[in-house]
Amino acid sequence: MNEKIDVALDLRGEVCPWPASYSLARLKGMKSGEILQVVADGMCAVDGIPAALAQVGHKLLKTETIGDGVYRFTIQVV
Repeated sequence: MNEKIDVALDLRGEVCPWPASYSLARLKGMKSGEILQVVADGMCAVDGIPAALAQVGHKLLKTETIGDGVYRFTIQVV
């Protein structure tokens, strides 16, 4: 799957609950169908971002490990 990334956020170093909160805030300003890519570190992001998306209905397209404790989330605005 090769999505066009509309917005990218690098949230490495942010502690809970900020990765999920910043991601949701940025999604609010985006149009349906657009893609947000978030890079974050820590298990807080692994648990928090998918849980936050489930509450608001945006689609988590994929989660990838891109380094030691660093994750990339690809999210589609619904």
